[in-house]
Formats: sequence, C-alpha cells, structure tokens
Amino acid sequence: MIDTFSSAALAWLLTYLIHSTVLLTFAWALTRARSWSPASADLLWKTALIGGMLTSTAQLRLELRPAGTVSLVPAVTASVSRPPAHEPRAAAATATDPEAIVSQAPAPAVPSPADAPSPATSPSLSMQTVAALIWAIGALALALGYAARRLILVGRIGDRRAVSDGRLLAELEQLSREAKLGRRPRLTVTARISSPIALGVREICLPESALEELDLEEQRVMLAHELAHLARRDPLWLAFASVVERVLWIQPLNRVARRRIATSAEYLCDEWAVRRTGSGVALARCLAQVAEWIQTSPLGVPVAGMAEERSLLVSRVEKLLAGARQDSRSRGVLAAGSFAVVLATIALVPGVTGRAASATEPYGMPDQPAAPRASKAGEPTPDARAASSAQDEVKSAAPAETQQASADTAVVLALIGRLKDEDADVRAAAAESLGKLEDSRAVPGLIAALSDREAKVRAAAAESLAKFTDPRALSALSALLADPETEVRKQALEALTEYESGVPTANIVRLLSDPDADLRHSAAHALGHFGDRSAGAALAPLVRDPSPDVRQAAIESIADLHDVSHASVIVAALGDANADVRQQALDAVNDLKVPIADATLLVLLRDPDADVRARAAELAGERSSVAAIPSLRRLIDDENHDVRENAISALANIGDDAAVAALRAGLASKDAKVRRAAAEALGDRRQ
Repeated sequence: MIDTFSSAALAWLLTYLIHSTVLLTFAWALTRARSWSPASADLLWKTALIGGMLTSTAQLRLELRPAGTVSLVPAVTASVSRPPAHEPRAAAATATDPEAIVSQAPAPAVPSPADAPSPATSPSLSMQTVAALIWAIGALALALGYAARRLILVGRIGDRRAVSDGRLLAELEQLSREAKLGRRPRLTVTARISSPIALGVREICLPESALEELDLEEQRVMLAHELAHLARRDPLWLAFASVVERVLWIQPLNRVARRRIATSAEYLCDEWAVRRTGSGVALARCLAQVAEWIQTSPLGVPVAGMAEERSLLVSRVEKLLAGARQDSRSRGVLAAGSFAVVLATIALVPGVTGRAASATEPYGMPDQPAAPRASKAGEPTPDARAASSAQDEVKSAAPAETQQASADTAVVLALIGRLKDEDADVRAAAAESLGKLEDSRAVPGLIAALSDREAKVRAAAAESLAKFTDPRALSALSALLADPETEVRKQALEALTEYESGVPTANIVRLLSDPDADLRHSAAHALGHFGDRSAGAALAPLVRDPSPDVRQAAIESIADLHDVSHASVIVAALGDANADVRQQALDAVNDLKVPIADATLLVLLRDPDADVRARAAELAGERSSVAAIPSLRRLIDDENHDVRENAISALANIGDDAAVAALRAGLASKDAKVRRAAAEALGDRRQ
C-alpha cells in the first residue's frame, strides 16, 4: 500500500512538473513578447499558477495518456497458461465455465511465480517511495518555515490598536461603499511596520507615521489602495501562492508567478485608488513618502502592502504621474485563450502514470485484469483469489476526494439529526457546527431550530444562518427580532444585516426602542444599511438617546437615508456633549447640505476636540463662510496639525481679502507644511 501511494503521488508530482513548466513558461513568454494590461497579466499568471495542478489532476483521474506519456512501473505481459495435457477431464469439466474457457486459450509461456520478482521487494518501488518521502519532507519543512514567519508577523503587529480618527473612518466607510464590500474593514495602527498593509479579508493596518506625516488627500489614496487589496482578495492570493511555492518546491517557476501576481496587484490597486480619488499625483506623493520610511524589507513574508516591493516604486510613480491607463479590453480574449490552453494541456501534454499498460493495451485505455484460471469446477484458483484481493484493495484506495465528500455528507446529515437532540447543549452545538460547515442542506433544519424552546439554540441557529443569507430564512429571522431573549434578538439582527436586500424592516424599527443600547445601536445602523426612507421618523428621536453610540448611529443613518426632513435634530446634535456625536453631526450636515448659523459654526471652530475643529474648519471652507475667517486665522496656530492644514485649506476657498491676509500670516507658521500650503494657496489665488 505504501508503494502504491508513493507511486501515485510521484506520478502526480512529475506530471505536475511537466504541465506547470509548460504553462508557466507560456505565461512568461507571452508577457515578454508584448506589454499586457495589469489585469490581463494578473489573469495570465494566476491561470498558469493554478493550471498545472488542475491539468495534472484531471489527466490522471481521467486516465488520459497523450503520446509520450511514460510509466513509473514496467509493462506487464498479460498471459495465461494451458491446462496440462494429462488433465483432459478437468478441462472438459470446466469447459462451460467462462473462466475455464479463457484458461484454454493459447498463450505464450511466462516465468513461474517463483521466478518473478515480488512487487514488495521491487527496487523501482523502493526508489519511488524514497523520492516521495524526500518531496514530502521538503514540502513540510518549507511550509512550517512559512507558517513560522507568518506567526512572527502576527506577533510583531500584535500591539496594533484600532484607529479612532473619525475622519479616517468616515473616508474608509465611503470607500467601502464604493467598493461594495458591505461592511467597513477594521482599521488599525502600529509603530512596528513601515508600510500600510492589508490583512486577511477585513483589516487594514497602518504605520503610525501615516497618521502623523501624511495629509488628508494622501491618507485617502492610501486607504483606497489598501481597500482595493481587500476587495480583490490579494492577501489570500499571496498567501495561497506562497504556500504553493513552498509545498510544490519542485517547480521553481512558482516563485516567478507569485512575484508577478504581486506586481500586477500593486498596479491594479493603484489604478483603483486613482479612479476613486481622481488624481495619481496624490498617490505618487504618498508612495514617495512611504518609501522614505522603509529601510529594509519590513515584514518577512509576502503581504499586500502599499510599498512592500521597493523595486516597483519608481515605475509605479512614473506611471501615476504620466496618468496613462493601459487598455484591458484584451482580457476577455486572453481568458478564453487561457482556458483553451489549459484544455489543450490536459489532452496533449504527456505526463507520468503510476501504473503500466499491459502489452496488449494501448495508451489511453484502462487496464483490464486477466481472467483467473480455475483449477476445479466451482473452486477459486490462487489467481482468482489474488484478483479478488486486488479488487478489494482498489476499492479501499478510492480517491480521497470521493471519500471526503462522503464523509462531509455523513457529518452534515448527522448534525442535522442532532438539531432534535433531547439535550439543549447538543442542539446548540450542532447548530453552531452546521454554520461553520456552510452546507446549504442545513438551512431547513436551522430555520426549524429558530423556534426551539431554548434560547441558546435559537441564538446559535440564527448565528449560523448568517453564513448562508438564504431567502428562505428571512421571515423566520425577522420574527425572531421580537424574541424575549436579548441575545437571540442580537443574533437575529446580525444575521439579517448580512442580506443585501429583501429584508422586512418593520421589526427592526421596533428595536429602536429596545431596552438594550447595543441593539438600538445595531438597529439604527441596519436601517441606514437597508436604505428604508420611512425609518427616518423613528430614527430622529434616537438623536437624543442616552447612549452616545446610539446617537451617533442614528445621525449617520439619517444622513445615509438622505432624509432632510429631520435636519433640525441633526443641527441640534452639533451641541452634543459627546465629541464623536458632534463630529458625526457635522458630517451629516455636510452630506445633507443643511444650512447652519454662523454662530453655531464659530462655536464648533472653538470646540475642545481637535477632530471637531478640523471638520468644522473644512465645512467653513466648503461654505465660504466669511464670518469664520478670524477663527480660521487663529486655527493656523492650533496644536493639532490636521486643524492647521484644514484651516489653511478653508481660507484658500474663501474669496475675501481678509482670507488673503490670514494666508499671509500662515507663511510665518512654525509648521513647514502649513507654510507650504499657505504659499501654494496664495499662488493659486493669483491664477
């Protein structure tokens, strides 16, 4: 069995080596022959990376043997021997038995079993086992090394903390909506990295320098670039390519593919960021600034970062400043061509098979075992017993994928059955596990579990249904929002927020008066997410909710609904005791274009919170408030650099002589960035 498995594994590896070399070399030649758009190059290299694994698996599973295919074991001549001449009666007795008839056919002589070498002691099989072990040990060592380096990275940025800058979070929220990510990714910061990086599927980690040394426009393009990595799932692709590079180390071209995929990802994310922010100049400045922070390769494993590949920075900056975009219309043709190449590889490129064809069997046809010879009527011969044993062995060595599918089906069905277990803990555990497996066959059982008598079972079922977003569960989850248990209501609401549309909002509106502040907060956010304009009247009273988080969520959702009929409550929130609520109210006032009195704006320009002052200064500039000029001039010397820069920007937007005088005063600021911004603003006004 060990030799059989080793032979199959080695056959797959050698076939993969041949096929992947063909595909990766083809991709390299195409990219060298002409200049492709980043999207086309990305498709080409990803197809080449995955194609070798797919084609080798398909060819061996389908038992295709193109011309040139070789076998790891020598061909065996299928033969049978005649019954001896002194046994005519035995031959006649079995003449009506098909197996006996076969045994009477003429056949060439073959060595006796005693003279033939035993498969268990065959030198070729032993060499195959050794070769397979060498590959497995190497793959394991390299994979463990990669895992260790990933763990070092996790430990290195383990001190990262959530970014509390409401301005950055608002920018990220807007960009996330444009990218159609659903939820805003987590935004964190640490001093232990030099370049922004995208982690997993829902986190962006920034260096502290990005919050201190980049201006607002540069921070926005930085977030757009990293958000593009998340939208494209680049962190997952790079992790997958890195694992393939190490596990299938026999193919050195995988390293080239991984690096080219990373390169294409950076160009594509640059293009995405420029489309969302409007100019490549800001991104070029940001890249140049990040390059100054990086002294060496900052992390140790390939990650989706803004400037992890320093060698690309010059070409990326040149391309951004040129403002040219490559045509990606050839990508569709390339996709069809790549698919055709993969199919051609399966059908035409030779591989290696782990078993030999018989002398009379052409390549491409499955082996047929020779019919066993009967020694007596009704009694199996040693050959027949051996054939039966071989068939049993083949059945026991069924493809791992088939066995795994059968095992998964058995597990899912067993867990669905446990949803009716007499023990509530068992039912809850079964519901939770079905959510992790994400098998759609579990949906009807989980919907039924929403009416379980135990709250923990209902909560677990609702949590698991969030993984499916199945329309069949909508009405049951909506009804669960009236459940007497708070945890059940929370899980039901969380599950409903995973849906994009079709969710009835009447019960969510009722949660706005729930005793639990977290539920009110989540319900307010959900109504903004679903865009129910009729919910504005119910959200307005929450602007005076005892919980600051609830007040902030209510204001944000009213703005998302573009409901100007409740603008008065938002203006009143500009005087809220909580700084985050005041800042959210300012954002809403700006989004809804709600007029505010100059006196109110002047109060906000003197707000004790720096973020509120910065946002108020920005709003004063956007509305060209002449009354705010004295306050803006004072803010040029504010202790916070964002406030100083926003004050200069606001004065540049106000067409008044007093604003010009204030800008001249900014030329004497202690902050070099303020002096530069003031100089640029004065120059722009003269054009």
